[in-house]
Amino acid sequence: MLPLPPGGAAHLFFLAAVAALVGGLSAIERKGALQLMLSRPIVLAPILGWALGDARGGLVLGVPLELLFLGGVNLGGSLPDNESLLAGALTAMVVPAGIAAGTGVDAPLAALGLALLLPLALFGRRLDRAAEELNSRLMDEAVRRASRGDPSAARVNLRGLLLPFGAAAGICALGVLVSPVLALARAKCRAIELFALAESWHLGWAVAAACAVRAIRDPRAPALAAVCALTVIVITLAFRGPG
Repeated sequence: MLPLPPGGAAHLFFLAAVAALVGGLSAIERKGALQLMLSRPIVLAPILGWALGDARGGLVLGVPLELLFLGGVNLGGSLPDNESLLAGALTAMVVPAGIAAGTGVDAPLAALGLALLLPLALFGRRLDRAAEELNSRLMDEAVRRASRGDPSAARVNLRGLLLPFGAAAGICALGVLVSPVLALARAKCRAIELFALAESWHLGWAVAAACAVRAIRDPRAPALAAVCALTVIVITLAFRGPG
């Protein structure tokens, strides 16, 4: 039987609606409006985690994702991997799974979720490209309407927000709805599998730290990135203790 969060299936659908709203708004904020960096993983993941019942779990997910995508800022014509879609979907799936499993967002659960959802960052880039092409067509339509004196021309651009909002909302809602499957998968893992997942999450932190340093525009950045990654690994091993 699939483990469900407290409140059962009805509460799960409510959480899916909450995740859809927050995820959809973050997709709009990322590029369509405001652009105050509220959609960055280090902000979005804790906020969404709090909305789903575990702000700390959201922060656990958001910090390494922020480091991993620190060099990809969505400004002007830049079109990096979509870190917001990944952060929203990962938080939407892992936080409810942790609550249902009774473990919270621990290293094995976070690693399992990231392994499943990491391709969303690349899919999100394609989604951004599709949104830009749609906005270009909408702009042409707005110009045509304005040339005819049609007052609705000023509202055409709002239709360009529907694609990013709808896609992100749907993916985040789906993440919540499949979270019991993730919780069950974690529960079925053997001790050696849990150990491997936990170590892969720690390694992911090292890679994220290296990526963050690598984003510095400095000739010494590759060497600093390597040192940073090794430092994270050493600290992780030291805190693990014997066994």
